[in-house]
Amino acid sequence: MQITTQEVEKTLNKYDNIDEPIFVKRKDKADVVILSINEYKEKIQELEIISHLQKSEEDIKNGRTTPAKDFFKELRNEYGYK
Repeated sequence: MQITTQEVEKTLNKYDNIDEPIFVKRKDKADVVILSINEYKEKIQELEIISHLQKSEEDIKNGRTTPAKDFFKELRNEYGYK
């Protein structure tokens, strides 16, 4: 199957705002998703946050932590606060 960017643009221009994903079906099954750039950026940001949380959970699980009082003491020493 082949569709030109002009055909996609013509169809999308019918809508003022695209604030939800558009699911493109092929053979009655969702096959492709079109997202607005804002929606795409939000999804990328969510994935980055999830990745950081997973790494943090792994650190906790493997004992790679620092007690809060020690952490804050290091910060005070580093930045000259007492």
